[in-house]
Amino acid sequence: MREGQCKIAVKVGSEQELLGLRREAEEAGLPCSLVEDRGLTELPAGTVTCLGIGPAPSNQVDRITGKLPLL
Repeated sequence: MREGQCKIAVKVGSEQELLGLRREAEEAGLPCSLVEDRGLTELPAGTVTCLGIGPAPSNQVDRITGKLPLL
């Protein structure tokens, strides 16, 4: 944890799926945060664009995201 964490980007099919992953992470007690666009370019402000999970041991994050395809 003191040496940093790897970052892996995976893809979901919908915002609902992303919100479901957030719920799973919260239920597992993992730190997580939704990222919303500021609306300065192509997306409207408030558009949910990503979910950060961690820092946490990779085996715990993999229980939630391991089935998803890499981006």
